[in-house]
Amino acid sequence: MRRVVVAGLLAFGLGVPPAGADRPAGRCAGATAVREYTASAMTWRLRLDLDGCRWWDGSARNIVMWLSRDDGAGPANRWSMAACQGGGGASRPADCEVATSLPHPAPEEAVAYEGEATWKWRDGTHRVSFGTRCTTTADGRAVCADPVGTWHD
Repeated sequence: MRRVVVAGLLAFGLGVPPAGADRPAGRCAGATAVREYTASAMTWRLRLDLDGCRWWDGSARNIVMWLSRDDGAGPANRWSMAACQGGGGASRPADCEVATSLPHPAPEEAVAYEGEATWKWRDGTHRVSFGTRCTTTADGRAVCADPVGTWHD
């Protein structure tokens, strides 16, 4: 499995087309995971795009996401699950998205966040994860120790 950082969240937030937007019609795009840290919450999102995946027969592609925040006073966790499942024919949905979010107090300093997403694909289960420390300031500035970006598998 190959993971490449393809675009910063700044570009994502400014309306740059998502990964695969310029791909030829009928090409199987895959999954795009995005983490967003703001002054009020951390959000972890995965979009599964099955458009053009000739191997996909409409069977469920189960996505499971986990997000954790630990400020030293005890962890907080969130789970989110979705089954991307299509019907028969051209009317079946070709993509789905699942997200989970943890609100946090502001300001916070160097708080540990971890996230993981798994999903079923043609060749088995795929996984993408992150671990970072994030800080917000009283004026609303929100930053993480590593670049916030988009992971594309």
